This record gives sequence, C-alpha cells and structure tokens, in this order.
Amino acid sequence: MPDKMEPREHRLQPAPDVQQADILFDPQMYTAFPHMVKLGGDELLMSFRQAPQEQGIHHTHPRSIITVIRSYDTGHTWDIVAASQLIAGGGQECALIHLGGGLVGAAIAYHEIVTSRESTRARIPQPFPAEYPCRTPGMFWAWSENYGLTWRPDRVSFVAADTVACGPVHRCRDGRVIIPVYAFPAADSTYDPGSMSSTLLVSKDEGKTWAAPVTMAQGIPGVRGFCEPAAVETRPGVLRAMHRVETPKGGTDCCFWTNQSTDGGRTWSEPQHTGILSGACPRLLPLSDGRLLLTFGRRFKPCGIRAMISNDGGATWGDTAWLLRETRSGNQGYTSSVELGGGRMLTVSYAENAQGVTGIVGTFWRLPA
Repeated sequence: MPDKMEPREHRLQPAPDVQQADILFDPQMYTAFPHMVKLGGDELLMSFRQAPQEQGIHHTHPRSIITVIRSYDTGHTWDIVAASQLIAGGGQECALIHLGGGLVGAAIAYHEIVTSRESTRARIPQPFPAEYPCRTPGMFWAWSENYGLTWRPDRVSFVAADTVACGPVHRCRDGRVIIPVYAFPAADSTYDPGSMSSTLLVSKDEGKTWAAPVTMAQGIPGVRGFCEPAAVETRPGVLRAMHRVETPKGGTDCCFWTNQSTDGGRTWSEPQHTGILSGACPRLLPLSDGRLLLTFGRRFKPCGIRAMISNDGGATWGDTAWLLRETRSGNQGYTSSVELGGGRMLTVSYAENAQGVTGIVGTFWRLPA
C-alpha cells in the first residue's frame, strides 16, 4: 500500500430535485449520528445520539442516550413527541435494521462514562483530555419485536469486545446479517490512530449468535488506522467495504480507502485509497437499479453532505460528486439513506444550524440517471 494518500477534487454538481428539511434541533442537546430504516409502506424509523450541549464538541457524556423516533409519511414529518430511548448511560451510535415483520435489530456502540472526579474509583481512565473518562467494552446487539416501539432490557446481548459499531447493519442475499465495526485501542494505552482496524461481524440466525470477528483492514501503528467502515454485498458472495482513515498527520491524508471480499466476507483484498476526501464516516447503500450509493460528510472546505454513485460495485466512483446540502462547518456528516421509490431518496445526517446548534437534517433528492 502506498504511504501517501492524494485527495482528488471531483466535479461538484447539485443533486437533482433537492428539498431540505430540519428534523430536530434542541438547543440544550448535542444531537448527532442518525441511522434510518424503512419499516414498510411509508413508515421510517430513526435512531440518533443525544447528550447535554457543552462548549465544544464532545463524543462522551454520562447522560448520553439513544433516541428513537418514527415517521409515518416517508420522512416528511416525524413524531417527536412520542420519541423513546433505546439505551442510556453513554450511548454513542445505534445502527438499525428491519428484519421483517415487527423484528428490528440494533447494533449499539456503548461507552462506560463517568465524571473526572470518579475516574479512579470507577477504574475508567481519561485517555482524551477534552472528553470524560470513558471505556469501550465492545458492541452490543439489541432487538425489538414490535417495530422498535419498545426495547426490552432482556433482549440485549454482548457481541464482540473492544469493538465499536458505526456503519449500517446489512443483510446479504443468503440471509446473513453483517455488521461492520472497528477495533478501538485500549483506554489505558497511548492513543495511536494506527491501532484501529476495521472488522466484520456475521450472524446466520438474525443476531442470535455471531461468528468470530474477521479483520477487513488492519491498521498500521504510526502510519494509519482504519475505522468507521461500511460493508455491503454488491453481488452474491461479493462484499465491498469502505473505510474512514485516521493518520498521525490527519488533514488531507484522510481519504476513504476501499477493499472487497469475493468469498462472502471470509477474506479481504488489500485496502486501496480512493482519493475521496472526507474526514467523516462513509455510508454505502446498494440501490434497486444495481448501482451503489456512497454518502458522506465532507469536513474540508467546501464543507457539505455529498453523494457519489458507482456503476461497478464500488471499484470506481466516476468524476462527479453530488451536493446534497451545504453546511456551515465540518461538524456534520454520518449520513443514512433510504429509497422512497421512483428514484426519490431521503438522506439524513447531522449538521449545525445558523446558531451553531447540532441537530438532525434531511435531504429529499432524486437519483441522477
């Protein structure tokens, strides 16, 4: 693999037929990291993280929760009043999947978080000075049997230690459920971005049991780490992965990297950089017309929510990036998209409003031909 990643500036075009929507802004809360799924008909379900608003950007807080809301009209309005909470005590992200009927699964990125004064007694270190003392025990799997209306505590299982869920949960043609996660360095170690690696978790029985984790992209200490992966099946048995990259230098080194598996996820090719500059996690969605959609938040000027489309299963992405939404800063991204029919799409993300409050926004748009 080359040591240097060269970003590429793609031709930026406005996405067709864009309509913007502000879904939820609460000036008292830092609201971010949405995941959205279709439940059938016009009903959508969305989860996201909320925590008390503080000065600066914080990914940890003892009062972090995962909020769940739904729409009955394909995302045009959302039942905010009936919002529920899936998990509290440090929830970070919650990736949803509709498995049929009333069964909804959720891959939960959970953190143990305490105040600084309790760090020693809780035996939880403070690896990042700007964050609360925190520890990542690993990924949890939860499920609801009533369309995500309630989430019972006896329907939560521990899946894999030292991993963080981030990308969408995906169901392959053979029924297997796959979750792309990344291994996070131990909380008591010196942080090295190269210690992070992208990993795949697989279940053949809708989350009842999980196979041993498979490494998709191995980090290189002191050079680069792979994190926040997305992984989907593009053809029977062929999986495409896209990875966020962190390096000691950061900045324009942070292009997406990609690789694939041709044996259902058991082995993976060497990652290759795409030249797509972002700074936030990639999200992949196989489209009903056979193409592959990539959405992401571009955190370098010009900042914004972008989409790209591949005609060859993610091997190449063409020359055009479609602008879904301009943003006032790089504090945005973590997209989630659904097809609404007739080429119409809804992509949600988080972003700042004019007052600097983070919240959930939506973009209705049409797929380009």
